[in-house]
Amino acid sequence: MRALSWNIDGTDHRRIGARIERLCVEIFLGGDLRSAMAGAALPAMPHVLAFQEVTRHAHSALRGHLRAAGFQMWPPQPLEDREDYLLLAVRPPYRLGRCEFRPFTVSALRRGCLVADLDGPRPCRFLTGHLESLRSGREARLAQAREVDRWLQEATPAVFGGDTNLRQGEWAVLRTGFRAQDAFHRVGEPRAHAATWWPRPGLPGYRFDRFWLTEEWRVASFRTRRALGASDHAGIEVDLGCRPEPRSSRGA
Repeated sequence: MRALSWNIDGTDHRRIGARIERLCVEIFLGGDLRSAMAGAALPAMPHVLAFQEVTRHAHSALRGHLRAAGFQMWPPQPLEDREDYLLLAVRPPYRLGRCEFRPFTVSALRRGCLVADLDGPRPCRFLTGHLESLRSGREARLAQAREVDRWLQEATPAVFGGDTNLRQGEWAVLRTGFRAQDAFHRVGEPRAHAATWWPRPGLPGYRFDRFWLTEEWRVASFRTRRALGASDHAGIEVDLGCRPEPRSSRGA
């Protein structure tokens, strides 16, 4: 499974249509529209896309592109009761099963997780979320990360890909007793792909966006993808394999 998680900065409505176009060129065409139009081979598209900071405007701009590329979406239409939410899109050989939004127990910002069961070569659960923002959200972030960890263990194999907003010191606190595995650590912590959010151009970045995995997964690759001018975050992409399901003992 190739999965990509991206905070698309949709709450900033400036030039949202043009920025979504730029993101889609990166995701579907590898960022090189001219080569794609000339008939060059395209990079493999992800099977699963997880977006954070989606708004009605962003959803409307994304919807046509995702459907044209063969993706199912949840939610299929913009949510009426909130302006900032999560979006999951999948394409064959995966299909969306049961989907729900689970609010975090502690969140002043009404944050939570989109939890989806995926049918495919190996049925699995996929979660995406956007943990509490701002320096003042530290205790909420820690509680939310532990809640995500519990949800990942409910139906394995499971994957979380999203914007955790976790500072390095907070991750150090979490690592003890945290059962899910961080894909970035599994591939040796490549420095070139460490930063995923930059407060301003030219300043050091932070590793806010993460993939957490249950133990059944192996990580074949991990990389960041940037679309300058489209979002203040980089996307993170993983190529995952999963151990085969154990054979039934019936007839033994």
